[in-house]
Amino acid sequence: MGKKKKGELVAIFRSALLAIEEPLNRIIALDDDIEVVHQYRVKIRQLRSLIAFFKPKLNQAFASEINDRLKQLAFIFSSVRELDVLTDRWISMADESNSEHQEFTQRLLSAKRQARIDAYALFQPRTVSEDLRWIDDQLNDLFEDDRQLTDFIDQRLRRWLKSIRKGIKGLDIEDYPSMHDLRIRIKRLRYALTFLSEYADEKLADKIKASKQWAEQLGIVCDFQRSKDILNEICILDTDPKPEFIKSLKVEAQETLEQLKHIEL
Repeated sequence: MGKKKKGELVAIFRSALLAIEEPLNRIIALDDDIEVVHQYRVKIRQLRSLIAFFKPKLNQAFASEINDRLKQLAFIFSSVRELDVLTDRWISMADESNSEHQEFTQRLLSAKRQARIDAYALFQPRTVSEDLRWIDDQLNDLFEDDRQLTDFIDQRLRRWLKSIRKGIKGLDIEDYPSMHDLRIRIKRLRYALTFLSEYADEKLADKIKASKQWAEQLGIVCDFQRSKDILNEICILDTDPKPEFIKSLKVEAQETLEQLKHIEL
């Protein structure tokens, strides 16, 4: 049974790996749709989540090397994604008839363009393609322990969910590192449940929707903390409309936290 399950799981890993190629090809083609960078990072994150989930069953050297390569691929575009989100949020509330707002918009757009320039300066399509091919070659040898995989999946999912619930109870909007870590763990749980739903207990599989809501809305809260740092880097002086924008982001974060209290995970 273990060998059969191993083959099924390797196929899931491979499908997650192949899913990276579509947004990657669009990035190579210089597609400026902000969702392209987002999807590229999401697909990488999904494969990394599978590696994190099965880590005790994997060849540690292969798993560590694969994870490191994937992390670097996604990191190149991290600032791009942050500024995409921040700029879109500002434009949605900006009054373009206000000259100060116009100037602020241009400052954000300039920072956004520079982030893309910097990212593409580091981005090497041939190296990325070679990394993905190397990962594909390692997948068949990735699982070192293929015993009782079904039981492992069930127990691992339950432990992850229990740990997340504990983190939710101690959630503190002012503790950005812990909040960010909690969001990562929730996203990993969601991806694991999505890929492994046929192996999960029905009650656990039902947590996919709630985990998505938690990850997305907690993202708004995390974005507030990170956005303050970015705005302080871009705009040295606390002139209008920077304080107004930060205040709006804070209100949105606070309202989101209130909404999260009603989503049971």
